[in-house]
Amino acid sequence: MKLIKRGDPRKIESLELGADSYVDRLYGCFRFDNPRAGGFKSEQEVEIIYRSGRKLQIRVPGSMRIPLPEKKAVNLDSFRMEPIGDNLDTMMLLTMRAGWNQVERDLERMVGFDPQGNFVARFVTADYDIPVSTATVNPLGKRHTWIGMILVHPELRRQGVANAMMQHCVRYAIGQGRIINGLDATPMGNTVYGAVGYVDSYRIWRSWFPLAQFRGSGYDTNRVSTVAEQDLDGLVRYDTARYLERGNVIRGLFKDSAGEAYVYHDDSGDIRGYVLARPGRLRHFVGPFLADSEDIARELLSCVCSSLEKKGVREAFIDTPEARFADPGRYDRSKFDQEVKPSGHALIREITPVRDFTRMYQVVDERKAAELVENFIKVEELERSSYRVQEFERTMQASVANCTETAGFMEYEDRMLQKYYWGITGPEKG
Repeated sequence: MKLIKRGDPRKIESLELGADSYVDRLYGCFRFDNPRAGGFKSEQEVEIIYRSGRKLQIRVPGSMRIPLPEKKAVNLDSFRMEPIGDNLDTMMLLTMRAGWNQVERDLERMVGFDPQGNFVARFVTADYDIPVSTATVNPLGKRHTWIGMILVHPELRRQGVANAMMQHCVRYAIGQGRIINGLDATPMGNTVYGAVGYVDSYRIWRSWFPLAQFRGSGYDTNRVSTVAEQDLDGLVRYDTARYLERGNVIRGLFKDSAGEAYVYHDDSGDIRGYVLARPGRLRHFVGPFLADSEDIARELLSCVCSSLEKKGVREAFIDTPEARFADPGRYDRSKFDQEVKPSGHALIREITPVRDFTRMYQVVDERKAAELVENFIKVEELERSSYRVQEFERTMQASVANCTETAGFMEYEDRMLQKYYWGITGPEKG
């Protein structure tokens, strides 16, 4: 199903606000005069689809301009957050603006996990209703969640929207009685998540690679086979033992894999690895991909790459822990795009790392909670008695209850579980 009904940036070269109410709402971000992000422009060329090389001509009548105050817009009475409802078109547009790889089906699957745990932020008055941001809190099994898709239109950045969305997600996850609320952060999002108590665990690299390099590499057809429905229970048990219980996610990804799901059995018939792949907007995506050894991982990768290439697919993305590269490169936290990227991947000879993520978990004890509240007051320039400060303080105090278990899992994942990870995916990734 096409989520963007009109004004799809993949199909048009220009648009003008004021002629179509649907387009006015979808692209209403260009109406805001944000003093923190370049201000209002009645006419401009914008590369809506990140790194596409295509610019969209956008015209906005001056009469549609919406001024924003010097203080952050999240303090306005017009700002609200609520379940995403029929705003999946905004999420789809935001994924393209961020350069993500999702297709429509990825977003539908995420919302299907928990419609109440997917959110949209809007500015609403008697004169307009404009969605500007999205976020997800996806359940991993019964006890955990994965936070993602915290995306804000660039025209509304530096107005506190991302921070407010993140707080909303944390409150929702805790309110559901769930713990170990992880996420994979881009360098841009790292600061936002740190402000609510998330700490770095390890780095992950998204890379693309040509499939032809696996042509003729071969694999043991007696051990590597296509995943069938009857294999799913065993596959979920294997995945749970090497990560967390997330059977809902694995089953959803299997359904959307279009037959590109493979499992490795040893001589006793026990599962020792699996790999799933699925279509993406830019490239096919390989992952999740777990295996007990490098040899098993290599056979699974050879199988899925051979199958995809036979279908005419030339390249794929894979997200792998930095530890899977012989040379981690040089990492500069202040830069969005690293100059010296990793090299020497354990499985893939020809591979090009393109962007990094940091796996993060919320670890907040009593002292940290107090520090975060004080920092929030300072950064947001609010009085301690304000509603937003009180709400933030309640959220941080509620987070303390998860501190011990989350910290324990983070250490266990880093020391023990990472050895199984070859191609990582959270439910929000595409």
